[in-house]
Amino acid sequence: MFTPAQQILRMGFGFALAQALRVVVELKIADALAGAERTAEELASAGGANPDALYRVMRLLASEGVFREVSPRLFAQTELSAALRSDLPGGPSDFVRMINTEAYRSFGDLPYSIKTGRTAFERLFGAPRFEWLDAHPEQAALFQRAMVSVSQGANEAVAAAYDFSTARRVVDVGGGHGQLLSLILRRNSHLSGVLLDRPAGIASAKAGLGGPLSRTEFVAGDFFEAVPRGGDVYILKRVIHDWDDGRASLILRNCREAMTPDGSVLVAERIIGEGDDQDLNKYLDIVMLAVVGGKERSKPEYADLFLHCGLRLDRVIDTSADISVLVARAA
Repeated sequence: MFTPAQQILRMGFGFALAQALRVVVELKIADALAGAERTAEELASAGGANPDALYRVMRLLASEGVFREVSPRLFAQTELSAALRSDLPGGPSDFVRMINTEAYRSFGDLPYSIKTGRTAFERLFGAPRFEWLDAHPEQAALFQRAMVSVSQGANEAVAAAYDFSTARRVVDVGGGHGQLLSLILRRNSHLSGVLLDRPAGIASAKAGLGGPLSRTEFVAGDFFEAVPRGGDVYILKRVIHDWDDGRASLILRNCREAMTPDGSVLVAERIIGEGDDQDLNKYLDIVMLAVVGGKERSKPEYADLFLHCGLRLDRVIDTSADISVLVARAA
């Protein structure tokens, strides 16, 4: 049992756990342990690491249940570490790598964000997060793969939650690799789709990262400037949370102006809980603050945001995953 002071110390050492996870992902330790126990020396030899240093990382992660130390310096897989295998489709390994590089450095300057309300990322890297990714293709590709892992289950849940039977043309705004749109089109053979994203996202979609996209028009563009016109449904999944209220309003206004008179805007987001209940979204909210300048929002905050954009919140659809669909129509 930890004392209050010890619990605080454990929380303060969270950075060590995060970077330890990054190390074992980059060394593919979970791959090496698939189907067999391995010593620290064997794992270090396979990954090109120092045996004693790697053992200390493995020992820490084993204390958290990520691995199991069967006997001194001999390790086995657990359910947690098995999820880090690089051959696991949609697993969290790419997200662990992504969040522990540029984003991790941004958290070292979190006091700047708290004092100014601006992103530490832009201060450190000289450009907003998404502009920086446009100029760094390798990191942009990692980001797209990480978003696939974050979206596991959520895209399926969103595609199943909304009734598209009366729609004809769906525009996925900021749809990235296109997995959500692919699932929607697969479930609704009468629909045509439009995928709007930055060039890196469109490249990932055309490469098939998110699945097949027949009946789809690909548009590389900027949703702050305009979105494709004439859609019955405009869907924004995990897009609005990336931006402050001013920028988010601009995106929503563009959708409002482009949609058909009886069209709808679907905002698929995790809705942040109120009060002091534990909520992963409260962690993500701080990531938004320090890295991209956005925010996680409560249901009332989304309703207010819609009203400023000529929209009204019609209803909120709960899904089978940790994401909701907020349906907005013309006010």
